[in-house]
Amino acid sequence: MTLLAPGTPAPTFKGMNLTGPEINFENYKGKKPLVLIFSSTRVDPGQIKAVTEMWKKHREKVEIMTASFKLPSVSMAKSFMQQMGAKFPALYDPQQNVYKLFGVENPVAVVIIGIDGNILYSAESLDTKDTKSIEDALIANIK
Repeated sequence: MTLLAPGTPAPTFKGMNLTGPEINFENYKGKKPLVLIFSSTRVDPGQIKAVTEMWKKHREKVEIMTASFKLPSVSMAKSFMQQMGAKFPALYDPQQNVYKLFGVENPVAVVIIGIDGNILYSAESLDTKDTKSIEDALIANIK
């Protein structure tokens, strides 16, 4: 399995959102670019803090969403996200179906999807706690 490359149409996906109503990719297309951050396994406090700061800074131009697949429990994760002040969409993908759709084998990975639904950028092995590399990719790919 290979991470989907830039220029490839992003696959459609749906899933549980830990911070709001169900996530449906179709609701994001045509509105603003989407930065999809695939976490290593779980909801991580350092990542939530870093992504929240990046989301606050860039939310007018881009939607930022995280994906994770291992949680102690959904209710604990939702409560934790709320306590951390996370308002960005947080996809829970326990079967890793969305990970597989995008070809994510070795999370951490980041995929930036344009307004048109095509992938603008994809990379694996980024540290989601250090959002500088993610922000650099966002700035370079979102005009």
